[in-house]
Amino acid sequence: MKSKLLLSYVALVLLICSGCASIINGDKKKVTINSNPPGAKVTLFDDHGKSIISTNTPAVVKLKRSSGYFVGQSYTLKLESDGYYPSTVEIKPMLSGWYAGNIVLGGLIGLVLIDPAVGGMWTLKPNEINWNLVSTSKNLTPDQLKLAELEANPPPKNGGAEMKKGNGNPRY
Repeated sequence: MKSKLLLSYVALVLLICSGCASIINGDKKKVTINSNPPGAKVTLFDDHGKSIISTNTPAVVKLKRSSGYFVGQSYTLKLESDGYYPSTVEIKPMLSGWYAGNIVLGGLIGLVLIDPAVGGMWTLKPNEINWNLVSTSKNLTPDQLKLAELEANPPPKNGGAEMKKGNGNPRY
């Protein structure tokens, strides 16, 4: 009887001291990065401008969700490939829907302590990047380049950075 009571107390303490979003999300988010052309150099910078990852596409990276207590981590991704203009993509923190689960399951401790401290309250958007680089075959002014990048990578309806799979043409 004592062991069942002790087990019940331990389970209750674990439930109270946990955060819903931290349990579901964890402290890092996988982000998939593809480019057209493939093999582009990818450099990721944190919100302080510090280079944290350098790799080539296609890549899957794990990024910290938090930059501090109640502060989501932003990233800038720079894509470079010979014969193409360098391009940047922003990855922004957004409040995770699982964070609201604390109201029902995680309680006040999850809401104000665990999830904000661990970073589980955040998700990163976009979590899949499929980016078309613009060829340097034409000399473009900075304004023309912005328009060409927007044409090659129009903002999708779901808020991510995507291109149509298969042929590399932008999704409209």
